[in-house]
Amino acid sequence: MRAFIDLCVAFVLAIVILWLIFRPQRMRIAVTSASLSRFNLTSSSTSIRSLSFDLSTNLTFRNPNKRAGIYYDWLEAQADYDGMRIAWKGLPVFYQGRKETTDVAAELDGRSTIGIGGGGEFERDNAAGVFPVGLWIFGQVRYKFRSAVTRSYVLKAFCPLRLPLGKAEVSLTDCRVLVLYKFYILWMNFILFFSFFVLMIIA
Repeated sequence: MRAFIDLCVAFVLAIVILWLIFRPQRMRIAVTSASLSRFNLTSSSTSIRSLSFDLSTNLTFRNPNKRAGIYYDWLEAQADYDGMRIAWKGLPVFYQGRKETTDVAAELDGRSTIGIGGGGEFERDNAAGVFPVGLWIFGQVRYKFRSAVTRSYVLKAFCPLRLPLGKAEVSLTDCRVLVLYKFYILWMNFILFFSFFVLMIIA
């Protein structure tokens, strides 16, 4: 029994030490430039309005980890306005080494249908000359620690933009990475479980 307890304690300590050594961090995402060259609302009937738009953005993905690389297996950009998704587009996938920064361009354009009540916010924003557009980044990522690669985890980030029509917006906008990666929770639960189990045996 004593040998089993020592093994459990050593195992927990090994996990804690590995966590402290590698300590995976979330990537950092930012919009370095964005422009809205077209943003028009037209009426096609008494109840339906159509929003046509051209949104160009340049993104940077930064891997802050010293000991881990990141696989971006799937990426998608989505734009929303007034609580409605108006466009989405797939982004290129890539691998990012330690402390690397990758630039990604996202061009979203097209036409979106909105309901009869969707014009009030547009009219106010159009009068102010600035449109608040939300840019969402969704994806699936994996972390690489030397030769070991984790399972896939969900990436979800939000970039709040305020864009004047027809003018380039070049100020840096940091995006909020909203999802707490499941492996943080998994590792901590694993450590707590083994610690509790060892304490129960000792008691």
